[in-house]
Amino acid sequence: MWKTLSLIVVMAGAVTVASPANAGSPVCGDRAKVIDSLSAKYSEEPIAVGVTSNGGVIEVLKAPDGQTWTILFTYPSGPSCLVASGEAWQELEEKIKGPAA
Repeated sequence: MWKTLSLIVVMAGAVTVASPANAGSPVCGDRAKVIDSLSAKYSEEPIAVGVTSNGGVIEVLKAPDGQTWTILFTYPSGPSCLVASGEAWQELEEKIKGPAA
């Protein structure tokens, strides 16, 4: 919970926040500023990326030690928004599939 609260405070100073009419909306802003802020505050870097059916980009960022992580969505129109964040990221072991398994 504290990570989320401090992340919101950091991001509010670094990015443009949604208008008051959209109170409760996620924190959004310029992608470069969001990435720089997450890197400076939590040492988080992108580890996975994908393109959604509407042309948006979703990214997972995590700290090298896995203690913190963030999911970021960038709309085709430009703004990037924090979707989720948390602690204790864990990689799953890949399973071999097919005849070689």
